[in-house]
Amino acid sequence: MSHLNSLSLAGEGDERTVIVQRRSHAVAWRKMVTVLSFLLPALFFYGVFILYPIVKAVQLSFFDWNGNTEHMNFVGLQNYTTVIKDQIFINALLHNIVWVLLECVLVIFPVLILAIMISSLKKGRMFFRSAFYLPAVLSLPVVAVIWGKIYDPFIGPINALLKMVGLPQMALNWLGDPVTVLPSLVVASIWVAYGFYMVLYLAGLQSIDYTLYEAADIDGASKTDKFFHVTLPSLRNIMNLVISMIIINSLKSFSMVWIITQGGPFYKSEVVATYVYKAAFSMFKVSYGAAGSVILALIVIVVTVLFNYVRERRESS
Repeated sequence: MSHLNSLSLAGEGDERTVIVQRRSHAVAWRKMVTVLSFLLPALFFYGVFILYPIVKAVQLSFFDWNGNTEHMNFVGLQNYTTVIKDQIFINALLHNIVWVLLECVLVIFPVLILAIMISSLKKGRMFFRSAFYLPAVLSLPVVAVIWGKIYDPFIGPINALLKMVGLPQMALNWLGDPVTVLPSLVVASIWVAYGFYMVLYLAGLQSIDYTLYEAADIDGASKTDKFFHVTLPSLRNIMNLVISMIIINSLKSFSMVWIITQGGPFYKSEVVATYVYKAAFSMFKVSYGAAGSVILALIVIVVTVLFNYVRERRESS
């Protein structure tokens, strides 16, 4: 009798286990459906507008296609070897590197100092935040037209101001001189991004624990000591983010160059993005331009990954 009871209890226990498992599977399924309902729309647009063009560009880079015919000749790595040997492409890549360096010099610490100055204000803080962030809300074509007029050698305010203060010899053709054209474009591009980077720094400054400054005051630290030993270490993650964005945006720079100079004069402001655009849509070498764009994408990925790797190694050591 006791043996039969134990068997019946075991059977009921198995049924309960099965019911619990079914309920847990149903709950897990409902959770998965809920998560997918939020992710699928974003994944759909990401796949259609980002992943598919990337795959298509890589595919086209292995063919010879002008964009007008249905027939495409497979050429393998020929487009890549031709692009790498092209001196104009090499110079354009060097211009991108110079762009990165100039933007790092003119943004990282100057914007940080500007953010510290604004955060220390007792009155007018909101005004200066809005004023410096205002260029970031403008479209790049509008900014390019504005700066094109600012750099105009005849009616531009820069040359007019230099002549007014008695320095006519410094009034240059900023966008027509091979020496000044690239730095001029970098300055115009930085003017747009200054406000955004400033907001990042201001957010980082507000997140610093104020007790660290109080402890530094007790130890008799000066403002310089507090800057180097409290502010900078606390803003390390923000600075890494700013540097990463500078590298990515500088390597992908296109709109400002194309609208103002289109890579001139004599390719002195040519960057990889404008080089690729000209190859694909002006010379009708779509596959050749696709190969250049793939090379640019690989450079951006490799540089970003290496930067983050070095940063993590330094933080862990």
